[in-house]
Amino acid sequence: MDEKYWGIDVDRYSEENIGLLMEIEKDITKALGRSGEIATVTLVTKIMLGVFGNVPAFDIYFCETFKINKNSFNEKALKRLIDYYQENKNIIDDYKIKTLDFYTSNETTRYYPKAKIIDMIGFIEGIKLLKKKPKRL
Repeated sequence: MDEKYWGIDVDRYSEENIGLLMEIEKDITKALGRSGEIATVTLVTKIMLGVFGNVPAFDIYFCETFKINKNSFNEKALKRLIDYYQENKNIIDDYKIKTLDFYTSNETTRYYPKAKIIDMIGFIEGIKLLKKKPKRL
């Protein structure tokens, strides 16, 4: 994969970068299809978050928070994230969470990307929202 994919974060979701994110999603979906895996949007975006840190994981909790169809990794969904980031920029930018080195567990000089911060917000808020919903019988 091209190094430019690692430089994309929510604050840099330009038309060009959204196009690149859509390409990555298609490439990962295609690769998973060849290996016999089921390429769900949740799985693909979790891979994108874990490898590149450039999108939140579109799981049930995140999608509930942001009112995104769980099967909708598209330009509209990414633009919703841009809007959310712009509305909450000061709060999101204040979070400086350092990553840990895999082998030593020591802090590194690298910080969580904004997409990961938004992922964590979406996850926690989604849990709260789903707990409030009436259970189906």
